[in-house]
Amino acid sequence: MKDSVRLTMGDWQWNAALVGFINIVGKNNINFIDNDTIEFSPNILAGFENKFFDYLIKTYEETLSWYKIVSFKDFYYLHVQEHFDNFDLESLKFLNNYIGNVKKYLKSNSYKAAYELIKPECNMLEIEKKLCKVKEPKNKEQFSENKAKIIYEVEKVIIILKKAIEYCESANGKRHIAAKNIIYTIVKNAWSGVSFLNRTPTEKDVYLDYKNYFVEPAIDYLKSDDSKYKYTCFSCNCKMKDMGNDMSFLTETGFDTARKSSHVWNFQNDIAICPICKLIYSCLPAGMTYVYGKGLYVNANVRLIDAIQINNKIKKEILTPEKGQMHLVYPALIKTLQEQKNETEKYELADIQVVRYENETYRFSMLSRKMQEIIVNSKNDLNNIIKATFEENNEVVRIYDAVIDRVFNSQNLFTLIHRMLYYKIANSSKCHFIGGQINNLLCINQRIYKSFGGLKMEKTLEQSEETFDLVKLANKAGYYLRKAYNDKGSDNKLPGICYRLLNALKTGNDEIFMDVILNCYLYINATVPKVITEVLGDDKGFSTMGYAFVAGLIDGKNSNENSGKNKGGETNEK
Repeated sequence: MKDSVRLTMGDWQWNAALVGFINIVGKNNINFIDNDTIEFSPNILAGFENKFFDYLIKTYEETLSWYKIVSFKDFYYLHVQEHFDNFDLESLKFLNNYIGNVKKYLKSNSYKAAYELIKPECNMLEIEKKLCKVKEPKNKEQFSENKAKIIYEVEKVIIILKKAIEYCESANGKRHIAAKNIIYTIVKNAWSGVSFLNRTPTEKDVYLDYKNYFVEPAIDYLKSDDSKYKYTCFSCNCKMKDMGNDMSFLTETGFDTARKSSHVWNFQNDIAICPICKLIYSCLPAGMTYVYGKGLYVNANVRLIDAIQINNKIKKEILTPEKGQMHLVYPALIKTLQEQKNETEKYELADIQVVRYENETYRFSMLSRKMQEIIVNSKNDLNNIIKATFEENNEVVRIYDAVIDRVFNSQNLFTLIHRMLYYKIANSSKCHFIGGQINNLLCINQRIYKSFGGLKMEKTLEQSEETFDLVKLANKAGYYLRKAYNDKGSDNKLPGICYRLLNALKTGNDEIFMDVILNCYLYINATVPKVITEVLGDDKGFSTMGYAFVAGLIDGKNSNENSGKNKGGETNEK
Protein backbone atom coordinates (compact mmCIF):
# COMPACT_ATOMS: atom_id res chain seq x y z
CA MET A 1 0.00 0.00 0.00
CA LYS A 2 1.14 3.54 -0.71
CA ASP A 3 2.65 5.35 2.25
CA SER A 4 0.60 8.50 1.79
CA VAL A 5 -1.96 10.25 -0.42
CA ARG A 6 -1.40 13.81 -1.60
CA LEU A 7 -4.27 15.95 -2.95
CA THR A 8 -4.42 19.54 -4.22
CA MET A 9 -7.26 22.07 -4.37
CA GLY A 10 -9.14 22.58 -7.63
CA ASP A 11 -12.63 23.80 -8.55
CA TRP A 12 -15.29 24.70 -5.96
CA GLN A 13 -16.87 21.24 -5.81
CA TRP A 14 -13.57 19.45 -5.31
CA ASN A 15 -12.55 22.02 -2.68
CA ALA A 16 -15.84 21.56 -0.80
CA ALA A 17 -15.35 17.78 -0.92
CA LEU A 18 -11.79 18.16 0.44
CA VAL A 19 -13.10 20.29 3.30
CA GLY A 20 -15.74 17.63 3.95
CA PHE A 21 -13.13 14.85 3.98
CA ILE A 22 -11.01 16.76 6.51
CA ASN A 23 -14.09 17.40 8.67
CA ILE A 24 -14.91 13.68 8.66
CA VAL A 25 -11.46 12.31 9.55
CA GLY A 26 -10.47 15.27 11.75
CA LYS A 27 -7.85 17.88 10.97
CA ASN A 28 -5.47 16.35 13.53
CA ASN A 29 -5.44 13.08 11.56
CA ILE A 30 -4.14 14.75 8.39
CA ASN A 31 -0.35 14.58 8.07
CA PHE A 32 -0.13 18.18 6.91
CA ILE A 33 -2.15 20.94 5.28
CA ASP A 34 0.11 23.29 3.32
CA ASN A 35 -1.61 26.14 1.46
CA ASP A 36 -3.56 24.30 -1.27
CA THR A 37 -2.34 20.75 -0.55
CA ILE A 38 -3.07 18.01 1.99
CA GLU A 39 -1.33 14.73 2.67
CA PHE A 40 -2.74 11.85 4.70
CA SER A 41 -2.02 8.24 5.53
CA PRO A 42 -4.21 5.53 3.92
CA ASN A 43 -4.67 4.12 7.43
CA ILE A 44 -7.29 6.77 8.21
CA LEU A 45 -9.62 5.10 5.69
CA ALA A 46 -10.14 2.19 8.10
CA GLY A 47 -13.74 2.37 9.31
CA PHE A 48 -14.33 5.44 7.14
CA GLU A 49 -18.00 4.53 6.62
CA ASN A 50 -18.62 4.97 10.35
CA LYS A 51 -16.72 8.26 10.44
CA PHE A 52 -18.77 9.50 7.47
CA PHE A 53 -22.15 8.96 9.13
CA ASP A 54 -20.97 9.83 12.65
CA TYR A 55 -19.84 13.28 11.50
CA LEU A 56 -23.01 14.05 9.57
CA ILE A 57 -25.32 12.78 12.33
CA LYS A 58 -23.48 14.77 14.99
CA THR A 59 -23.42 17.92 12.85
CA TYR A 60 -27.04 17.87 11.69
CA GLU A 61 -28.56 16.03 14.67
CA GLU A 62 -31.03 18.71 15.74
CA THR A 63 -32.45 19.07 12.20
CA LEU A 64 -33.34 15.36 11.91
CA SER A 65 -36.77 13.82 12.40
CA TRP A 66 -35.05 11.29 14.70
CA TYR A 67 -34.16 14.17 17.03
CA LYS A 68 -37.71 15.53 16.88
CA ILE A 69 -38.91 12.18 18.20
CA VAL A 70 -36.41 11.66 21.03
CA SER A 71 -36.29 15.29 22.20
CA PHE A 72 -39.95 15.09 23.26
CA LYS A 73 -38.92 13.32 26.45
CA ASP A 74 -38.02 16.68 27.99
CA PHE A 75 -41.65 17.75 27.54
CA TYR A 76 -43.23 14.75 29.22
CA TYR A 77 -40.59 14.51 31.99
CA LEU A 78 -41.34 18.10 32.93
CA HIS A 79 -45.10 17.55 33.15
CA VAL A 80 -44.75 14.20 34.95
CA GLN A 81 -42.53 15.84 37.60
CA GLU A 82 -45.09 18.60 38.01
CA HIS A 83 -47.93 16.03 38.19
CA PHE A 84 -49.44 17.79 35.15
CA ASP A 85 -50.31 20.85 37.24
CA ASN A 86 -49.26 23.20 34.41
CA PHE A 87 -50.60 21.04 31.59
CA ASP A 88 -53.16 23.14 29.72
CA LEU A 89 -55.03 23.23 26.40
CA GLU A 90 -51.97 24.56 24.55
CA SER A 91 -49.88 21.70 25.95
CA LEU A 92 -52.49 19.23 24.71
CA LYS A 93 -52.45 20.77 21.24
CA PHE A 94 -48.65 20.55 21.22
CA LEU A 95 -48.83 16.88 22.26
CA ASN A 96 -51.34 16.03 19.54
CA ASN A 97 -49.28 17.78 16.89
CA TYR A 98 -46.24 15.83 18.05
CA ILE A 99 -48.19 12.54 17.91
CA GLY A 100 -49.23 13.31 14.33
CA ASN A 101 -45.61 13.86 13.33
CA VAL A 102 -44.38 10.74 15.12
CA LYS A 103 -46.99 8.56 13.42
CA LYS A 104 -45.95 9.98 10.04
CA TYR A 105 -42.26 9.28 10.73
CA LEU A 106 -42.70 5.79 12.18
CA LYS A 107 -44.60 4.45 9.18
CA SER A 108 -42.41 6.10 6.52
CA ASN A 109 -40.45 3.82 4.19
CA SER A 110 -37.04 4.97 5.41
CA TYR A 111 -37.94 4.13 9.03
CA LYS A 112 -39.38 0.76 8.00
CA ALA A 113 -36.09 -0.04 6.24
CA ALA A 114 -34.16 0.86 9.39
CA TYR A 115 -36.32 -1.39 11.63
CA GLU A 116 -35.00 -4.46 9.78
CA LEU A 117 -31.47 -3.66 11.00
CA ILE A 118 -32.38 -2.87 14.61
CA LYS A 119 -32.98 -5.64 17.12
CA PRO A 120 -36.75 -6.22 17.29
CA GLU A 121 -37.20 -5.23 20.93
CA CYS A 122 -40.66 -4.05 19.96
CA ASN A 123 -42.75 -3.73 16.83
CA MET A 124 -42.70 -0.06 15.89
CA LEU A 125 -45.50 -0.39 13.36
CA GLU A 126 -47.73 -1.82 16.09
CA ILE A 127 -46.76 1.06 18.34
CA GLU A 128 -47.64 3.52 15.58
CA LYS A 129 -51.12 2.02 15.28
CA LYS A 130 -51.69 2.29 19.04
CA LEU A 131 -50.67 5.93 19.11
CA CYS A 132 -53.80 8.08 19.03
CA LYS A 133 -54.36 11.76 19.60
CA VAL A 134 -56.19 12.81 22.76
CA LYS A 135 -59.53 14.47 22.04
CA GLU A 136 -59.26 18.22 22.41
CA PRO A 137 -62.01 20.25 24.13
CA LYS A 138 -63.33 23.33 22.33
CA ASN A 139 -62.06 25.87 24.83
CA LYS A 140 -60.14 26.38 28.07
CA GLU A 141 -63.28 26.18 30.19
CA GLN A 142 -64.12 22.71 28.88
CA PHE A 143 -60.48 21.69 29.36
CA SER A 144 -60.61 22.75 33.03
CA GLU A 145 -63.86 20.86 33.59
CA ASN A 146 -62.49 17.63 32.09
CA LYS A 147 -58.83 17.98 33.02
CA ALA A 148 -58.66 14.84 35.18
CA LYS A 149 -60.07 12.67 32.39
CA ILE A 150 -57.81 14.31 29.80
CA ILE A 151 -54.69 13.80 31.93
CA TYR A 152 -55.62 10.11 32.32
CA GLU A 153 -55.72 9.75 28.52
CA VAL A 154 -52.48 11.71 28.15
CA GLU A 155 -50.68 9.42 30.60
CA LYS A 156 -51.75 6.36 28.60
CA VAL A 157 -50.44 7.93 25.38
CA ILE A 158 -47.14 8.87 27.03
CA ILE A 159 -46.53 5.24 28.01
CA ILE A 160 -46.73 4.30 24.33
CA LEU A 161 -44.62 7.28 23.30
CA LYS A 162 -41.90 6.33 25.77
CA LYS A 163 -41.50 2.95 24.06
CA ALA A 164 -41.08 4.63 20.68
CA ILE A 165 -38.58 7.16 22.08
CA GLU A 166 -36.53 4.50 23.89
CA TYR A 167 -36.40 2.42 20.71
CA CYS A 168 -35.20 5.33 18.58
CA GLU A 169 -32.79 6.54 21.26
CA SER A 170 -31.01 3.19 21.60
CA ALA A 171 -27.53 2.91 20.12
CA ASN A 172 -28.72 0.83 17.16
CA GLY A 173 -31.83 2.97 16.78
CA LYS A 174 -29.82 6.16 16.44
CA ARG A 175 -27.20 4.51 14.24
CA HIS A 176 -29.65 3.34 11.60
CA ILE A 177 -32.61 5.74 11.84
CA ALA A 178 -30.49 8.90 12.05
CA ALA A 179 -28.35 7.61 9.15
CA LYS A 180 -31.50 7.23 7.05
CA ASN A 181 -32.50 10.79 7.97
CA ILE A 182 -29.07 12.06 6.91
CA ILE A 183 -29.29 10.31 3.55
CA TYR A 184 -32.62 11.84 2.56
CA THR A 185 -32.15 15.33 4.02
CA ILE A 186 -28.42 16.01 3.48
CA VAL A 187 -26.56 13.53 1.28
CA LYS A 188 -29.09 13.48 -1.58
CA ASN A 189 -28.51 17.21 -2.09
CA ALA A 190 -24.90 16.49 -3.09
CA TRP A 191 -25.05 13.16 -4.91
CA SER A 192 -27.46 10.38 -5.79
CA GLY A 193 -28.08 7.33 -7.97
CA VAL A 194 -25.31 5.19 -6.50
CA SER A 195 -24.64 3.17 -3.34
CA PHE A 196 -27.53 3.50 -0.86
CA LEU A 197 -29.17 6.13 -3.10
CA ASN A 198 -29.40 3.71 -6.01
CA ARG A 199 -32.98 2.83 -6.93
CA THR A 200 -32.14 -0.81 -6.21
CA PRO A 201 -29.41 -0.80 -3.51
CA THR A 202 -27.53 -4.06 -3.07
CA GLU A 203 -27.29 -3.79 0.73
CA LYS A 204 -29.92 -2.97 3.34
CA ASP A 205 -27.24 -1.69 5.74
CA VAL A 206 -26.30 1.79 4.46
CA TYR A 207 -22.97 1.68 6.31
CA LEU A 208 -21.99 -1.53 4.54
CA ASP A 209 -23.30 -0.23 1.22
CA TYR A 210 -21.20 2.94 1.46
CA LYS A 211 -18.15 0.89 2.48
CA ASN A 212 -18.49 -1.51 -0.44
CA TYR A 213 -19.09 1.20 -3.04
CA PHE A 214 -16.72 3.99 -1.95
CA VAL A 215 -14.27 2.88 0.75
CA GLU A 216 -13.14 -0.63 -0.28
CA PRO A 217 -12.39 0.33 -3.92
CA ALA A 218 -10.27 3.24 -2.66
CA ILE A 219 -8.30 0.99 -0.31
CA ASP A 220 -7.84 -1.64 -3.04
CA TYR A 221 -6.64 1.06 -5.42
CA LEU A 222 -3.98 2.20 -2.94
CA LYS A 223 -2.76 -1.39 -2.63
CA SER A 224 -2.51 -1.90 -6.39
CA ASP A 225 0.48 -1.36 -8.68
CA ASP A 226 -0.46 1.51 -11.01
CA SER A 227 2.73 1.41 -13.11
CA LYS A 228 0.93 -0.34 -15.99
CA TYR A 229 -2.24 1.73 -15.86
CA LYS A 230 -2.79 3.74 -19.05
CA TYR A 231 -5.62 6.07 -18.06
CA THR A 232 -5.40 9.30 -16.05
CA CYS A 233 -7.77 10.60 -13.37
CA PHE A 234 -9.67 13.69 -14.53
CA SER A 235 -9.40 15.22 -11.05
CA CYS A 236 -5.97 14.37 -9.60
CA ASN A 237 -4.06 13.17 -12.71
CA CYS A 238 -3.08 9.89 -11.05
CA LYS A 239 -2.89 6.71 -13.09
CA MET A 240 -5.93 4.43 -13.07
CA LYS A 241 -6.92 1.07 -14.51
CA ASP A 242 -10.07 1.98 -16.47
CA MET A 243 -12.69 4.65 -17.13
CA GLY A 244 -15.33 2.96 -14.96
CA ASN A 245 -15.71 5.75 -12.40
CA ASP A 246 -17.42 8.81 -13.81
CA MET A 247 -18.90 11.86 -12.09
CA SER A 248 -22.54 11.23 -13.02
CA PHE A 249 -23.51 10.70 -9.38
CA LEU A 250 -22.85 14.35 -8.49
CA THR A 251 -26.07 16.37 -8.34
CA GLU A 252 -26.51 19.00 -11.08
CA THR A 253 -22.88 18.71 -12.24
CA GLY A 254 -22.19 15.17 -13.37
CA PHE A 255 -23.78 13.46 -16.39
CA ASP A 256 -24.20 9.95 -17.74
CA THR A 257 -21.21 9.57 -20.07
CA ALA A 258 -22.75 6.53 -21.76
CA ARG A 259 -26.12 8.09 -22.62
CA LYS A 260 -25.00 11.72 -23.12
CA SER A 261 -21.81 11.44 -25.12
CA SER A 262 -22.54 14.80 -26.80
CA HIS A 263 -21.40 16.47 -23.55
CA VAL A 264 -17.77 15.60 -24.27
CA TRP A 265 -15.37 16.47 -27.09
CA ASN A 266 -15.91 14.51 -30.29
CA PHE A 267 -18.33 12.18 -28.44
CA GLN A 268 -15.33 10.44 -26.84
CA ASN A 269 -15.51 10.49 -23.05
CA ASP A 270 -12.30 11.40 -21.24
CA ILE A 271 -13.94 12.28 -17.93
CA ALA A 272 -13.30 9.61 -15.32
CA ILE A 273 -11.92 9.65 -11.79
CA CYS A 274 -9.92 7.30 -9.64
CA PRO A 275 -11.48 5.53 -6.61
CA ILE A 276 -9.71 7.93 -4.21
CA CYS A 277 -11.25 10.99 -5.87
CA LYS A 278 -14.64 9.29 -5.96
CA LEU A 279 -14.40 8.73 -2.21
CA ILE A 280 -13.40 12.37 -1.69
CA TYR A 281 -16.33 13.61 -3.81
CA SER A 282 -18.70 11.53 -1.65
CA CYS A 283 -17.64 13.80 1.25
CA LEU A 284 -19.23 16.86 -0.39
CA PRO A 285 -22.22 16.79 2.06
CA ALA A 286 -19.74 17.28 4.93
CA GLY A 287 -18.07 20.29 3.29
CA MET A 288 -21.03 22.25 1.98
CA THR A 289 -23.61 23.31 4.57
CA TYR A 290 -27.15 22.15 3.86
CA VAL A 291 -30.28 23.03 5.78
CA TYR A 292 -33.91 22.53 4.76
CA GLY A 293 -33.17 22.18 1.04
CA LYS A 294 -30.69 25.06 0.87
CA GLY A 295 -26.91 24.88 0.75
CA LEU A 296 -23.95 27.23 1.00
CA TYR A 297 -20.22 27.03 0.36
CA VAL A 298 -17.65 29.83 0.21
CA ASN A 299 -14.91 28.86 -2.23
CA ALA A 300 -11.88 30.45 -0.58
CA ASN A 301 -9.48 28.75 -2.97
CA VAL A 302 -6.12 30.30 -2.05
CA ARG A 303 -5.47 28.47 1.22
CA LEU A 304 -7.27 25.30 2.24
CA ILE A 305 -7.04 26.19 5.92
CA ASP A 306 -9.02 29.39 5.21
CA ALA A 307 -11.69 27.39 3.37
CA ILE A 308 -12.01 25.05 6.35
CA GLN A 309 -12.20 27.92 8.85
CA ILE A 310 -14.70 30.06 6.95
CA ASN A 311 -17.06 27.25 5.98
CA ASN A 312 -17.04 25.61 9.39
CA LYS A 313 -17.87 28.98 10.96
CA ILE A 314 -20.76 29.35 8.55
CA LYS A 315 -21.93 25.85 9.39
CA LYS A 316 -21.81 26.60 13.10
CA GLU A 317 -23.76 29.84 12.67
CA ILE A 318 -26.45 28.15 10.58
CA LEU A 319 -26.85 25.01 12.69
CA THR A 320 -26.55 26.64 16.12
CA PRO A 321 -28.49 29.89 15.64
CA GLU A 322 -29.25 32.37 18.36
CA LYS A 323 -32.65 31.97 19.95
CA GLY A 324 -35.38 33.08 17.57
CA GLN A 325 -33.05 33.37 14.56
CA MET A 326 -33.93 29.98 12.98
CA HIS A 327 -31.55 28.30 10.55
CA LEU A 328 -30.91 31.25 8.23
CA VAL A 329 -28.28 30.88 5.51
CA TYR A 330 -27.37 34.45 4.52
CA PRO A 331 -27.04 35.94 8.04
CA ALA A 332 -24.61 33.13 8.87
CA LEU A 333 -22.51 33.91 5.79
CA ILE A 334 -22.47 37.65 6.47
CA LYS A 335 -21.63 37.27 10.16
CA THR A 336 -18.72 34.98 9.24
CA LEU A 337 -17.35 37.47 6.70
CA GLN A 338 -17.62 40.28 9.26
CA GLU A 339 -15.84 38.23 11.93
CA GLN A 340 -13.15 37.16 9.49
CA LYS A 341 -12.46 40.80 8.70
CA ASN A 342 -12.22 41.73 12.38
CA GLU A 343 -10.02 38.82 13.45
CA THR A 344 -6.75 40.46 12.49
CA GLU A 345 -5.57 43.73 11.05
CA LYS A 346 -3.36 41.76 8.64
CA TYR A 347 -6.32 40.00 7.08
CA GLU A 348 -7.06 41.30 3.59
CA LEU A 349 -10.35 40.67 1.84
CA ALA A 350 -9.98 38.80 -1.43
CA ASP A 351 -12.50 38.11 -4.17
CA ILE A 352 -14.41 34.95 -3.25
CA GLN A 353 -16.87 32.68 -5.00
CA VAL A 354 -20.10 31.99 -3.13
CA VAL A 355 -21.91 28.79 -4.14
CA ARG A 356 -25.57 28.49 -3.17
CA TYR A 357 -27.79 25.44 -3.53
CA GLU A 358 -31.42 26.48 -3.98
CA ASN A 359 -34.41 24.80 -5.63
CA GLU A 360 -32.27 21.75 -6.42
CA THR A 361 -29.74 23.69 -8.46
CA TYR A 362 -26.46 25.54 -7.85
CA ARG A 363 -26.15 29.30 -8.11
CA PHE A 364 -22.81 31.09 -8.26
CA SER A 365 -21.82 34.60 -7.25
CA MET A 366 -18.45 36.32 -7.22
CA LEU A 367 -18.22 38.49 -4.13
CA SER A 368 -15.68 41.20 -4.88
CA ARG A 369 -13.53 42.96 -2.30
CA LYS A 370 -15.65 46.08 -2.69
CA MET A 371 -18.86 44.21 -2.01
CA GLN A 372 -17.33 42.46 0.99
CA GLU A 373 -16.30 45.85 2.37
CA ILE A 374 -19.87 47.07 1.90
CA ILE A 375 -21.14 44.04 3.82
CA VAL A 376 -18.61 44.55 6.62
CA ASN A 377 -19.38 48.28 6.88
CA SER A 378 -23.14 47.62 6.82
CA LYS A 379 -23.12 45.32 9.83
CA ASN A 380 -25.55 47.39 11.92
CA ASP A 381 -27.89 48.10 9.00
CA LEU A 382 -28.03 44.40 8.11
CA ASN A 383 -28.63 43.36 11.71
CA ASN A 384 -31.58 45.74 11.86
CA ILE A 385 -33.38 44.08 8.93
CA ILE A 386 -32.71 40.45 9.80
CA LYS A 387 -36.35 39.70 10.66
CA ALA A 388 -38.04 42.13 8.26
CA THR A 389 -40.39 40.58 5.68
CA PHE A 390 -43.29 41.38 3.38
CA GLU A 391 -45.75 39.25 1.43
CA GLU A 392 -45.83 39.19 -2.35
CA ASN A 393 -48.04 36.85 -4.40
CA ASN A 394 -48.85 34.87 -1.23
CA GLU A 395 -45.16 34.24 -0.55
CA VAL A 396 -43.02 35.76 2.15
CA VAL A 397 -40.04 37.76 0.92
CA ARG A 398 -37.24 37.91 3.49
CA ILE A 399 -35.78 41.39 3.01
CA TYR A 400 -32.34 40.44 4.36
CA ASP A 401 -31.96 37.72 1.71
CA ALA A 402 -33.26 40.00 -1.04
CA VAL A 403 -30.66 42.65 -0.09
CA ILE A 404 -27.77 40.17 -0.04
CA ASP A 405 -28.87 38.72 -3.40
CA ARG A 406 -28.55 42.19 -4.90
CA VAL A 407 -25.23 42.88 -3.22
CA PHE A 408 -23.89 39.59 -4.62
CA ASN A 409 -24.93 40.69 -8.10
CA SER A 410 -23.68 44.29 -7.68
CA GLN A 411 -27.22 45.65 -8.07
CA ASN A 412 -28.70 48.70 -6.36
CA LEU A 413 -31.63 48.37 -3.96
CA PHE A 414 -34.03 50.94 -5.41
CA THR A 415 -36.41 48.41 -7.03
CA LEU A 416 -36.62 46.46 -3.75
CA ILE A 417 -37.22 49.66 -1.76
CA HIS A 418 -39.92 50.72 -4.23
CA ARG A 419 -41.74 47.39 -3.83
CA MET A 420 -41.54 47.59 -0.05
CA LEU A 421 -43.01 51.10 0.08
CA TYR A 422 -45.71 50.26 -2.48
CA TYR A 423 -46.90 47.24 -0.48
CA LYS A 424 -46.67 49.26 2.74
CA ILE A 425 -49.25 51.67 1.33
CA ALA A 426 -51.41 49.00 -0.34
CA ASN A 427 -51.59 46.49 2.52
CA SER A 428 -49.54 47.36 5.59
CA SER A 429 -50.79 44.29 7.50
CA LYS A 430 -48.65 42.08 5.25
CA CYS A 431 -45.55 44.26 5.63
CA HIS A 432 -43.49 43.46 8.68
CA PHE A 433 -41.02 46.33 8.57
CA ILE A 434 -40.94 50.01 9.53
CA GLY A 435 -39.65 53.21 8.00
CA GLY A 436 -36.39 52.95 9.89
CA GLN A 437 -35.61 49.72 8.04
CA ILE A 438 -36.14 51.48 4.71
CA ASN A 439 -33.47 53.90 5.94
CA ASN A 440 -31.16 50.94 6.58
CA LEU A 441 -31.55 49.80 2.97
CA LEU A 442 -30.94 53.32 1.68
CA CYS A 443 -27.73 53.57 3.73
CA ILE A 444 -26.53 50.24 2.30
CA ASN A 445 -27.45 51.50 -1.15
CA GLN A 446 -25.41 54.66 -0.59
CA ARG A 447 -22.37 52.54 0.22
CA ILE A 448 -22.86 50.58 -3.01
CA TYR A 449 -22.84 53.77 -5.08
CA LYS A 450 -20.01 55.36 -3.14
CA SER A 451 -17.93 52.21 -3.55
CA PHE A 452 -18.19 52.44 -7.32
CA GLY A 453 -17.88 56.22 -7.49
CA GLY A 454 -21.45 56.70 -8.66
CA LEU A 455 -22.83 58.89 -5.90
CA LYS A 456 -21.62 62.36 -4.94
CA MET A 457 -22.54 62.84 -1.32
CA GLU A 458 -19.92 65.27 -0.07
CA LYS A 459 -22.17 68.37 0.01
CA THR A 460 -22.80 70.00 3.36
CA LEU A 461 -25.56 72.16 4.81
CA GLU A 462 -25.39 74.69 7.59
CA GLN A 463 -27.68 72.68 9.81
CA SER A 464 -26.50 71.95 13.34
CA GLU A 465 -22.97 72.16 11.88
CA GLU A 466 -23.22 68.46 10.99
CA THR A 467 -22.26 66.56 7.84
CA PHE A 468 -25.09 66.35 5.38
CA ASP A 469 -26.96 63.12 6.14
CA LEU A 470 -29.30 62.75 3.20
CA VAL A 471 -31.28 59.71 4.37
CA LYS A 472 -31.86 60.96 7.90
CA LEU A 473 -32.84 64.50 6.90
CA ALA A 474 -35.13 63.38 4.06
CA ASN A 475 -36.86 60.87 6.30
CA LYS A 476 -37.35 63.53 8.94
CA ALA A 477 -38.79 65.93 6.35
CA GLY A 478 -41.33 63.27 5.32
CA TYR A 479 -42.24 62.68 8.95
CA TYR A 480 -42.93 66.39 9.61
CA LEU A 481 -45.00 66.70 6.44
CA ARG A 482 -47.09 63.76 7.60
CA LYS A 483 -47.48 65.40 11.02
CA ALA A 484 -48.63 68.65 9.39
CA TYR A 485 -51.26 66.78 7.37
CA ASN A 486 -52.41 64.98 10.50
CA ASP A 487 -52.74 68.28 12.35
CA LYS A 488 -54.97 69.56 9.54
CA GLY A 489 -57.06 66.39 9.62
CA SER A 490 -56.03 65.54 6.06
CA ASP A 491 -54.11 62.32 6.65
CA ASN A 492 -56.52 60.53 4.27
CA LYS A 493 -54.78 62.36 1.40
CA LEU A 494 -51.37 60.86 2.19
CA PRO A 495 -51.73 57.46 0.41
CA GLY A 496 -52.55 59.18 -2.89
CA ILE A 497 -49.63 61.58 -2.46
CA CYS A 498 -47.28 58.66 -1.71
CA TYR A 499 -48.42 56.77 -4.81
CA ARG A 500 -47.75 59.80 -7.04
CA LEU A 501 -44.32 60.32 -5.47
CA LEU A 502 -43.41 56.65 -5.92
CA ASN A 503 -44.49 56.70 -9.57
CA ALA A 504 -42.33 59.78 -10.16
CA LEU A 505 -39.34 58.09 -8.50
CA LYS A 506 -39.83 54.87 -10.47
CA THR A 507 -39.81 56.74 -13.80
CA GLY A 508 -37.01 59.11 -12.69
CA ASN A 509 -39.24 62.14 -13.28
CA ASP A 510 -38.04 64.79 -10.84
CA GLU A 511 -40.39 67.39 -12.33
CA ILE A 512 -43.52 65.45 -11.36
CA PHE A 513 -41.98 64.69 -7.96
CA MET A 514 -41.27 68.38 -7.32
CA ASP A 515 -44.73 69.36 -8.58
CA VAL A 516 -46.34 67.08 -5.97
CA ILE A 517 -43.94 68.31 -3.26
CA LEU A 518 -44.65 72.00 -4.02
CA ASN A 519 -48.40 71.41 -3.84
CA CYS A 520 -47.98 69.63 -0.49
CA TYR A 521 -45.98 72.43 1.09
CA LEU A 522 -48.28 75.11 -0.35
CA TYR A 523 -51.15 73.22 1.28
CA ILE A 524 -49.53 73.35 4.73
CA ASN A 525 -48.12 76.84 4.07
CA ALA A 526 -44.48 75.84 4.66
CA THR A 527 -41.13 76.11 2.88
CA VAL A 528 -39.78 73.14 0.96
CA PRO A 529 -36.82 71.74 3.00
CA LYS A 530 -33.34 72.23 1.56
CA VAL A 531 -32.72 68.47 1.72
CA ILE A 532 -35.12 68.14 -1.25
CA THR A 533 -33.81 70.96 -3.41
CA GLU A 534 -30.09 70.32 -2.75
CA VAL A 535 -30.08 67.04 -4.69
CA LEU A 536 -31.82 68.25 -7.84
CA GLY A 537 -29.70 67.22 -10.82
CA ASP A 538 -28.12 64.27 -9.00
CA ASP A 539 -30.18 61.27 -10.16
CA LYS A 540 -29.02 58.75 -7.56
CA GLY A 541 -28.98 61.30 -4.76
CA PHE A 542 -32.47 62.39 -5.76
CA SER A 543 -33.77 58.79 -5.67
CA THR A 544 -32.18 58.22 -2.25
CA MET A 545 -33.74 61.41 -0.90
CA GLY A 546 -37.11 60.60 -2.52
CA TYR A 547 -37.46 57.11 -1.07
CA ALA A 548 -36.30 58.25 2.38
CA PHE A 549 -38.84 61.09 2.22
CA VAL A 550 -41.69 58.71 1.24
CA ALA A 551 -40.67 56.29 3.99
CA GLY A 552 -41.01 59.09 6.54
CA LEU A 553 -44.29 60.18 4.97
CA ILE A 554 -45.78 56.67 5.25
CA ASP A 555 -45.12 55.92 8.91
CA GLY A 556 -42.55 58.41 10.14
CA LYS A 557 -40.79 55.88 12.34
CA ASN A 558 -37.07 56.61 12.51
CA SER A 559 -36.37 54.05 15.20
CA ASN A 560 -35.62 50.39 14.59
CA GLU A 561 -37.18 49.50 17.90
CA ASN A 562 -39.33 46.36 17.66
CA SER A 563 -38.52 46.06 13.96
CA GLY A 564 -39.02 42.63 12.55
CA LYS A 565 -40.99 41.29 15.50
CA ASN A 566 -43.58 39.50 13.45
CA LYS A 567 -44.96 36.16 12.53
CA GLY A 568 -43.80 36.58 8.99
CA GLY A 569 -40.27 35.62 10.00
CA GLU A 570 -41.50 32.11 10.74
CA THR A 571 -43.09 31.41 7.38
CA ASN A 572 -41.68 30.10 4.13
CA GLU A 573 -39.03 32.17 2.43
CA LYS A 574 -38.97 33.31 -1.15
